[in-house]
Formats: sequence, structure tokens, C-alpha cells
Amino acid sequence: MNSTALVTVTTIISTIAQAGTVYVGNTLSSGGAADGSPPFVILGEYSPAGPLGSSTITLPAGTVQDVKFYGGNYDFTLYALSLVGSGPFPNEQTFHVAAAETFVGSASAGIQTLAVSGFSVAAGELLGFSGIGPFYPQSPNDAVNSDATYGTGVLSFAAVPPTLGQTLSVGVTTDPLATYDYIPDVFGNQGRTYSIGVDVSTTVPDSSSTLLIAPIMAMLAVMKRRCFTRV
Repeated sequence: MNSTALVTVTTIISTIAQAGTVYVGNTLSSGGAADGSPPFVILGEYSPAGPLGSSTITLPAGTVQDVKFYGGNYDFTLYALSLVGSGPFPNEQTFHVAAAETFVGSASAGIQTLAVSGFSVAAGELLGFSGIGPFYPQSPNDAVNSDATYGTGVLSFAAVPPTLGQTLSVGVTTDPLATYDYIPDVFGNQGRTYSIGVDVSTTVPDSSSTLLIAPIMAMLAVMKRRCFTRV
């Protein structure tokens, strides 16, 4: 095997090691309906005691390729949110809007896949959205690590969408100092599960890519030994 072939195999290994696509988000379940008064939503960040500032749904380092959701007509903005820290007041968390993109269109109810461009994310950032589109079950939830829903101001069900680069605070329903408060819990669903997620092209290999690398590395080692033997 010549040196050109060795370089080619090495390049393939490098590409596999660096590339991978993972889905981050909730299950795209059918049923339910879209919001009538759309809140600002942070996936997996809800706790009845107050905003968590963390989530069971976090983004890896990479670039978002598309957003998927179950729904029909849509007009919403997708966000990547980085945690600034707790506070500044009790039961509040502060986030920075690290990335944002808006989507508007018409569609029959079903799974929608929309291309995303220039949406780079860092490991550990949270996924959010604001607007109409993704369906959620019209039933009580409020489970810890369900999707937190926030309105603009005290006792509001709807939110003014955050903007790219904005630093904002989230708090409980009666917090007059936070940028966004939990929506009123009169229906028992401040915490919901929206049918939405994203595909992220990562800079870290996923498990399937790692399984491919091992046998190729073994083959490369054999090829190198043969080259050195023939010199």
C-alpha cells in the first residue's frame, strides 16, 4: 500500500471522528394543539419550586442543521440559551440568547422539518422557542424537567419574544422583577412537553462513528507496518 492510500485512509478517519449528527429535543408526538397565547419556552427547565437554570435537554457543541416539530401553521423563533447564573433575585435564573432564528409558514398538521442556517451552539446550552407551531398535550403536567413556559410580566400567558444577544431573567409567576415569569398555573400545565427538537452536526464523534473508527485504525496500523517492511 503506497503513502497516498495511507493519507486517504487517515483523512477518512479524521472526517468520521469530527462529524456526527444528533437529535436533541422531545419526542415528536402527534396530538394536542398549538398555543393560543404563545409563551417563551425553555425545554426541560421546569420545576414547580422555580426555574432550574439547568435541563435534561442540553445541546452539544456544533451547528444546528434543522428544527423538527409536530404541528401545522407556524410562526416562532428558535433559541440557544446560555446560563449566565442564578439571580439576580431569589428564584430567578439569568440567560443569554446565544443564537436565534425565526420561522414562518403554513402547513397541515404533521411532522415539519425546517432547515436552519448559521446557528452555532456551545456544549451545555439550552434549547428554547417562542411563538406558535409545536403542539403539546392539552392536559396537566407540571413535572420536574418538563418544558418551562414563561410570559412577559406577572400573570401573563403570552410572551414578547426574546431577541438575539439579549440577557434576560426568568422567575416564578408573581415575580415583578424578572423579564419573564412562569405563566399562571390555573390549568396545571406551567410545565409541558412540546413536540420539538433539532438535529445538530457535532464536533465530537457520536457512538456509531466511534464504532467505525476502531476497525479502520486497526487496518491503518497493518498498512503502515507493511509499508515500513518494504522500505
